[in-house]
Amino acid sequence: MEINGVSGGAAMEFASEVYGASIAKVSQEQQAQQTLDLLASAAEVVQPSASQGSHMTTDNLGQNININV
Repeated sequence: MEINGVSGGAAMEFASEVYGASIAKVSQEQQAQQTLDLLASAAEVVQPSASQGSHMTTDNLGQNININV
């Protein structure tokens, strides 16, 4: 491997591989944290608006069905 016209041999190649592995690890850790955040937000309990109030959840069942024969 040659950087800026200087050949570093095996040590330079090894350092380059270590640096690349370090960058990949950081990227993987960031993706893992984003995945955990997404799972945490998906696990939050959300009540549908139909279940709020005094009416039953089946009050609006079938209102949006169009049947053409």
